[in-house]
Amino acid sequence: MTDYLAMSLADARREYLATTTTAMPIGGFIAWSALTAAAYYLGEALPSFAPFIAAAVPFPLALLIDKLRGRPGIRPESRRNPITQLFMRFITVVALLIPFVVIAAQEAVNMDLLILGLAILAGLVWVPHGWGANDPAGFVHFVMRAALCYSAYLFAPEPVRGAAIAGAAALTYVYAIVAMKRPRRA
Repeated sequence: MTDYLAMSLADARREYLATTTTAMPIGGFIAWSALTAAAYYLGEALPSFAPFIAAAVPFPLALLIDKLRGRPGIRPESRRNPITQLFMRFITVVALLIPFVVIAAQEAVNMDLLILGLAILAGLVWVPHGWGANDPAGFVHFVMRAALCYSAYLFAPEPVRGAAIAGAAALTYVYAIVAMKRPRRA
């Protein structure tokens, strides 16, 4: 059993990176691309639960992708790593902010605000992941995602605004797929 109290930060980061799923940006790309298509074709008929699915499904989808590729993905013993614990606590913080987005979207009667808020909040988890993996791609992914999603909200025509926001989020996963560190390159 690993003694995390005696482990250096560099070693904890290496172990964190080695025990994370490399399929996460693939799962995110699939989920947000599906929301892009659904928002484009359904328009105002898009069910309000659809953005929640796009925000929540990348992680389980990544685990499935890892399993199909024969990769170990996240290992149960990694939950004792303090970097993993910090990452999981950050996910809890993001989850606690989601009701704010829901309330704002309901008050404004604006589904695009729901998509925007969830796209940005879901992107926030890339910040602690990048820090934990000692990989600047996580922070760059988040900043790029926020800038593109805000731009889509501000500049896309109203009928396709939700699809443009979701598409902006999906596009940032292309960067993550290419740029993020993988255990073999760590």
